[in-house]
Amino acid sequence: MATSETKEGAASLVDEKIDAARDSLGGRVKEKVSDVADGVKARAAELRDKFREVEWNDVTDKATQYVKNNPGKSVAIALGVGFALGLLLRRRGDD
Repeated sequence: MATSETKEGAASLVDEKIDAARDSLGGRVKEKVSDVADGVKARAAELRDKFREVEWNDVTDKATQYVKNNPGKSVAIALGVGFALGLLLRRRGDD
């Protein structure tokens, strides 16, 4: 399933980036980053396990039902999310 491949790929990419950051630093900073990195890895593993336990059919059914019951709110939420993503992802011309 493509979704599980994406989840596993993202998880391994996070682990690789954390290890690369840890290896590029030295001394006391490296120890501190190592402690933080271990905490991040542990939290990422917890989230990955929770993500695997979710029944996605139930989630999509609930979302569909919400949209049917609240079309106005759903459109407003979609517009707000789209606007926020647009602001975050836009390329700045003054760089």
